[in-house]
Amino acid sequence: MVGVVFALVLVIGRQGGVVAPQSISVSPQMSTAAPVAAPIAFPQATNVAMAVEPMAAAGGTVAAMESPLPNFVPRNLKVFEGHWQGMDGRLMTEELARKLNYPRGVQGVLLGEVTLNAAFSGLLGGDVVVRIDDTPVTNMENFQAATRNVANRSEARISVIRKDNRPGTPVLRKLTVVLRAAEGGLGFAQLEGAPMILPGDPRPHGYRGACTDCHPVGQGFELSPDPDLISLPPSAITRDAVTRGVSPHEVRGPC
Repeated sequence: MVGVVFALVLVIGRQGGVVAPQSISVSPQMSTAAPVAAPIAFPQATNVAMAVEPMAAAGGTVAAMESPLPNFVPRNLKVFEGHWQGMDGRLMTEELARKLNYPRGVQGVLLGEVTLNAAFSGLLGGDVVVRIDDTPVTNMENFQAATRNVANRSEARISVIRKDNRPGTPVLRKLTVVLRAAEGGLGFAQLEGAPMILPGDPRPHGYRGACTDCHPVGQGFELSPDPDLISLPPSAITRDAVTRGVSPHEVRGPC
């Protein structure tokens, strides 16, 4: 009887030894799979779903950036005007000379508007800049080049042709003024192209060659309406308005 019991114990022990390692070897796999499977399956699905929308939005932005712009800007536009020390000038052409009653053959940069240091120097609207120091000025490019030569100086001589506005045959005078900068040097002229025109618009002036020689075509590069037209010049102040103390606009300080 004792021998039978001992044999049974050995059998049970051997089975337990075999089963226990199996349960130990399987259990870690299950315990490892269970916690890992849950975070991978659900959080990743949620994160991916949330990330799809920004990716779609980003894709839309990229597509918009890569789509053709509504403007056509030629690479080699002719220069239209230049600005320097309060001068607003453009190339004097035969067309302008005819319209403004200047003699034919006048070359230089016509000043349409004068402010700041240019006004203090004695320049006037309608003057034609023909020389800056020793550099002749016949077009916008050498106008800028001439200003570069004096950019670091505090003063320069500006030679202009001024037309007498009396009726009849125009009378021209040549005079020289001294342009001065209080500090920082005179700098150099900044050049600009002609204003943008809308596709399909009628030509705003006589034929001067292909529109795209001078103008970008489209919309989006200019503020509309033009800022120059927002602050319109004040109306003339009449004697009656002065007598009654009426201002033509809101108070902006001393006139």
